[in-house]
Formats: sequence, C-alpha cells, structure tokens
Amino acid sequence: MYPKSNRDKTRDFSLSPQSRYQRPQTRETSMFHTITSRKGAAATAVAAMMAIAPTLGAASPLGSDPIRLVIPFGPGGGSDITARVLSATAPEFCGPRIDVVSMSGAAGLEAVNFVRNAEPNGHTLLVTDYGPIVTSGFVDDVDWSHEDWQPIMNFTEWLPTVYTRPDHEIQTIDDWVEYATENPDTLTFGHASPLGLVHLPLILFESETGLQNIHVPTSGGGETRSLIMGGHMDLGMTLPASIAAEVASGELTALGVFSEERSPVLPDTPTFRESGYDVVLPAWLMIFGTSDVPSDVVEHLQDCFIEALASPTAVAMSDRVNAGIEPLNAEDSNTLYMATVESIGNILRDIGEIE
Repeated sequence: MYPKSNRDKTRDFSLSPQSRYQRPQTRETSMFHTITSRKGAAATAVAAMMAIAPTLGAASPLGSDPIRLVIPFGPGGGSDITARVLSATAPEFCGPRIDVVSMSGAAGLEAVNFVRNAEPNGHTLLVTDYGPIVTSGFVDDVDWSHEDWQPIMNFTEWLPTVYTRPDHEIQTIDDWVEYATENPDTLTFGHASPLGLVHLPLILFESETGLQNIHVPTSGGGETRSLIMGGHMDLGMTLPASIAAEVASGELTALGVFSEERSPVLPDTPTFRESGYDVVLPAWLMIFGTSDVPSDVVEHLQDCFIEALASPTAVAMSDRVNAGIEPLNAEDSNTLYMATVESIGNILRDIGEIE
C-alpha cells in the first residue's frame, strides 16, 4: 500500500495541502513533550525503588524460567542494542535470566503472535516500536486489538534518521531532494517494519515533497546498515544508536532526523524541519505483555526493570551504545501508547491506508 514496495506499487500518496498529517503531527509532538516533563518524576520513582530494593526479590511473583524479550526485527538494530542493556543487568534485580530473541518474520508479526500465544505469566514479552503493534493493528488481518496489549515500561524516545555512505553523491537532505526530483524512482531506500517507525516518516516526507523512491523492506536496522555500507542500497532509515559509531568514524553519513530537536548522539545532524521540511514523527521503544498478564507481575517487572536501568552498569552500557535510555513506568507508558494509537490512526487515514 505504499509506493514502490512489496505491498502495493500503484497507490498514490499525494496529500492535499490541507491534510498533510498536520493534526496527527501536533498530537505526536505533544506526546513526547509529556515524556520530557515526566523525567523528574521518573527519577524520583527510581530513587524510591532503589530504597526498597532488598524487598523486590523476596516478593517476586515470577517463576524461575528465563524471561524472553522478543524483538520483531533482526539482530544488530536499535531494538536489539537497547534490549541487551536490560538483559545484561536486570537478572540481578528481577531474578530469572533474561534472553533476547529476534523474530523478524512476517514484517514483525511472527514475534507479535509468538508473544500473544505465550502463557501470560510475564516470562515472554515483546520489545517493539509502534510499527508491529500499533500500525499492524490497523492495517493487517490480526486476531487481536490494541487493547489486548499492556505496556510494562517505555525505554526511550526514538528519532528516525536517514543516512547513507560517505562516498554517495547524496550527502544532505537537499542533495536527496534535488537528485530524487531529477531522477524519480531510481534511489533505493531501505527500511524495516512497513508503515512503522523507520518507514512512515519516509511516506510523509514523500507526500510533503512529491519525491518518489524505491522502498525496500529489510529484516531490521542491522540488515539495512549492512546493505548500505556494502553499496547495495542508496539510503536508509534507522535510529541514532544504530549508526552513531559509524557516523563518528566516518563510515556513514547521517542526512537528517525526523524530530523537533537534534539527536544528542548525532548533534551535527540537522532535523528535517531545520532544512525546511515540516515532517516530525518521533517514536518510542516499549516492553509489552498481553493484557491478561497479572497486575502484580506487571508491577514487579516494571519495578525491577527500572531499577536495573538505573544501576551504574546499565547507565554505562547505555552511554557506550548511545541508547539514550530514560524509562517510563507502566502507567505513563500506557498513556503514551494509547495516544500513539490515536495519532498513528489519524496519519494512516490521512494517507489513505485505512478508512
């Protein structure tokens, strides 16, 4: 259903000047202002949990089986990198071993359905952005609704970033616009999760500019990065943490970020808004359980995860991999999740994906 992709190569994503997702953009932007305003409260909550740390393990409602963090993308991308910070540090606070499992089949629905069909005991959890759960709940034939999922914790705000190789003739946003205008349907653009975090901003940007690129779905940020670095693809979209090291070493060039402010880990990379293109669509990375996971299990997981991520080891790991982890508790994460369901639904209606 998006141009030059495996869904549908005939749909026209031209938007009238009046639509252009301005209404959902405003809602999406305000959501992440809420995240920022709650950082102080989150820090207070972490401090309180640290004070009661000795009681967490004794009161654990979890069994002894490992906890599986199931990721709907291939290894090596931002989800994988961030989840491994938690898997390396949380067992000390939660009890069981924590494994990170990648399942990228069916555009992420393999992972979603695996978690959906697992025993609702808190030992099988989904780590995802909005694509495989929010977008899929609107556009795919699934046997669950958005209300069938409950957030346990939000890891961070994510800023979709467009990048390429340093030897490519496109090195800026304006280069991209100029080249794609003169050579429509020639540039290949890699992305994971169709109509998700690193694809929907591209569709909105094309609607804003009239550009036409060839959309190439991949299994995740790791595969996209490898294809671009190997010269097999022109452009890609990922998250700052996935390419920060390569940008710093000169192996990749970041063109622009779809956010209101620049990424802290890519401070020299402009936003699209700075470059004159009013496209802002940040996102999040959350841990989900199904809605029938018992509330005491959700509370325990929330507490021990947030406590683990406040530990010196986790903070050092997060800094080293540029994960930018700033967790939100289950209640605040659910508020953000439901607001995202509303805003993404509005965007999908504006671009003609749903009625």
